[in-house]
Amino acid sequence: MDRGSFLGVLLGFALLAVAIGLGPNPRIFFNLPSIIVVVGGVISATLIRFPLEHVSYAFSIASRAFFTRAPATQALVGQIVGLSQRARREGLLNMEKSLDVEGFLAKGLRMVVDQSDREHIHGVLAQELRATQERHHQGQEIFRFIALSAPSFGMVGTLIGMVQLFASIKDPSNIGGAMALSLLSTLYGAVIAYLLAIPIAGKLELRSKEELQLKNIMLEGVLGIQAEMHPAALEAQLNAFLAPKERGADRRARG
Repeated sequence: MDRGSFLGVLLGFALLAVAIGLGPNPRIFFNLPSIIVVVGGVISATLIRFPLEHVSYAFSIASRAFFTRAPATQALVGQIVGLSQRARREGLLNMEKSLDVEGFLAKGLRMVVDQSDREHIHGVLAQELRATQERHHQGQEIFRFIALSAPSFGMVGTLIGMVQLFASIKDPSNIGGAMALSLLSTLYGAVIAYLLAIPIAGKLELRSKEELQLKNIMLEGVLGIQAEMHPAALEAQLNAFLAPKERGADRRARG
């Protein structure tokens, strides 16, 4: 779990709750018409703008912002170097029998074992990288659209409230509800945009970059094993993906 994201959301809503609770009447901050205008409007606009399956996928990957930790790239480099050493020592065919990797890396190594040429391996894995990046971009775009539309629907609620307000001037008993709709719609839209949608989009972009870096390391590692690079040379090449402090941590761990 990414404790930073989880604590950030909890802290944000806790601060709002405290600020509202310190007021004379916290219940005035709940206004059903405002919720209908803002939340309903955002959902409707999002479903109009994007296919339903894309929206469903975006919300399913949004959990990565809270339940996915940053990957250990130096550990991946060590794993690939170990596989390279095994390939030189045991041979690729023997190594496949006890291959303990899965996913993108396993797919590449199986193509190496099948004696696919370098261009084919690179083409297949690079295409998968592009497809992954495109899926991630779609999810980020949906949350950025939500961040853009939530304040806009907050303004719609404000305009509706102002119309009702002016229409109720002769009947003061209706002015309070119109004012609540006018002001709370703006508040709800801002909270959805700046406390949820924008941070989630940014965190998903970060997670996407981390995953793409991992897969690029795997791609280079697979091509290095296919080319029968010396493990030390392969390690030096893969370490180029790491920050200097990660390379130092990796050397200390092996030492």
